[in-house]
Amino acid sequence: MFEEQPLEILWDDLIPIDLDKTANLNRLGLMPAPVALHSLEKSTIPQTPFLIYVALESFASVDALVVFLKSLGSHAFPVLRIGTEQLDEGVEALRQGVQEVVSDGQDGPEKWLQISRKARSALLKTDSYVFVDEVSQHLLALIERVGSSEVTVLMNGPTGSGKEVLARLTHDFSPRRDGPFVPVNCAALPESLAESLLFGHAKGAFTGAAKSTIGFFERAEGGTLFLDEIGELSLQIQAKLLRAIQEKEITPVGHSESRSVNVRVVSATNRDLGQSIKNDGFREDLYFRISTFRINVPGLSERRDDILPLSNFFLMKYGNGAREYRFTPEATAKLLSYEWPGNVRELENVIQRAIVLSDDDFIDAGHLFFDEVIDFAAESQSPTPIPQVPEREVSGGSNRSYVNDGRSNLPSGKNLQSAMDANEFRVIAETLRTCITRKEAASVLGISERTLRYKMARMKERGVEVPKRRTA
Repeated sequence: MFEEQPLEILWDDLIPIDLDKTANLNRLGLMPAPVALHSLEKSTIPQTPFLIYVALESFASVDALVVFLKSLGSHAFPVLRIGTEQLDEGVEALRQGVQEVVSDGQDGPEKWLQISRKARSALLKTDSYVFVDEVSQHLLALIERVGSSEVTVLMNGPTGSGKEVLARLTHDFSPRRDGPFVPVNCAALPESLAESLLFGHAKGAFTGAAKSTIGFFERAEGGTLFLDEIGELSLQIQAKLLRAIQEKEITPVGHSESRSVNVRVVSATNRDLGQSIKNDGFREDLYFRISTFRINVPGLSERRDDILPLSNFFLMKYGNGAREYRFTPEATAKLLSYEWPGNVRELENVIQRAIVLSDDDFIDAGHLFFDEVIDFAAESQSPTPIPQVPEREVSGGSNRSYVNDGRSNLPSGKNLQSAMDANEFRVIAETLRTCITRKEAASVLGISERTLRYKMARMKERGVEVPKRRTA
C-alpha cells in the first residue's frame, strides 16, 4: 500500500523489535529506525513526514513527552506505547495531541495497518479530515482502492463533512496524482457563464469575450476535475456535461469543432439526486455516468473518535504557534457531547472562536460557542427553543437595553459577541444567586472554578454586578 512513499519510524530503543516485526512493518511501507530518544540530534530529524514510536517510560511525565514531541516539528506522527497500568496517562496523551496509543503487546500487524493508514493521510497533508475513528479508517481504505482506478466517483454527504478533502485524496491515490486537481463549486457558477467556464470559449463568442479561454475541463487535462454540488447545475448544462464525460470530448462556446479531453471526474452533492431525478431536476443518464462508484461521506457525529484529534489539529492550525493551547477536561466533555450538525466546518469555526476568546493557554467549556443559531436539521422539524433564563436586572450602571421577544435576551444594537457575552453573564449571575458556593456554581455551569473566576472578573470589567456569596 505504501510502496511509492515509504514512511520512516523513529523507534524508541526501549521498545523491542525483531526481524519478523521489521519485515511486517516493511510490507506496510514502514521503515523502523531504532534511536536513543534523549540523544536525538535535531540534524537527524527527518524533514518529511515520519512516525515516531515512543515508550511512556522514556519520559518523566506526559507533559515532558508532549514537550519532546512538539520539538520534532509538524512532520511527526507520534505513536505512544503504554503499560497496562498507564491507561490514564494514555488518555491524557491523546488529549494533548498524540495520534495513537498502543498498549504493551498489542502492536501486531493489524494495529500497524491501522496506524499506517492514518500516517498515510498525514503524508498526503490532508486538511480538515482525520482518520482515527473506525468509520473513517474504512473510508480511507475505500478511497485508496477507488482512487487507484479510473472510474467516476460520486460522493454524497452533508455540508461541511469534508467531501472536497476526500476528492483530493482520491486524486492523490490515483495514477493521475502528478496531474492537476481542479475543484469547481457548481453552485457558484452563474447560469449564463457555466458553459463557458466549464468548456471554454472562443474569442468573440459573446460580448466581453476578448480572447479565447480554456475551461475547467482543459485545465484538468491529465488530472482530476472535482465537481462539487453537481446537483445545482441546470438541465441544459447537464446535457453538455454528459457528452463530455461519455465521449471524452468538449466543444468550447463559439467553436464548431470538438476537442478531446483526458480527465477523470469526481463529483459531490449533499442532495438526494434520486429524488431530484424523480422531480425532473437531474438527468438519470448523467447520474449513472458520474456514479460508477458511490461513496457516502458520514457526518462528524457518526465518527466521534475523530472529534478530539480534529480539535487538536485546528488548535495547532489557528494557534499560530504563539501559545501551546490545551483543552480542559470540561471543554473535552463539551466537544464530545455535542452532535455537530454543521460537521467539520462547524468544529473549525468553534475552535477558531475559542482561540479568540481564550486569554491563556487553556480552552475551557466557556470558550466553546456552537452554531446553534443555525437550524441544520430538516426543514420539517421544529427548531429547538433556546432555554429561557428568568429575566432579572444584572447590569449595575449599564445603560444597555435587553430585547425580550420570547426567543432570547440580546442587547439591542450590539454585535454577536456582545449578545453572547450578555447571555453568558446573565446565566452566570442567576447561577451564582442560586448556588451556595462557587464550586457548586461552576459545577452547575459545566466549567472549572478557574474559568468561573475569570468570567466573574470579566463581568466586573463590563460593569455587570456579580452576586455576593450566599450563606447557607
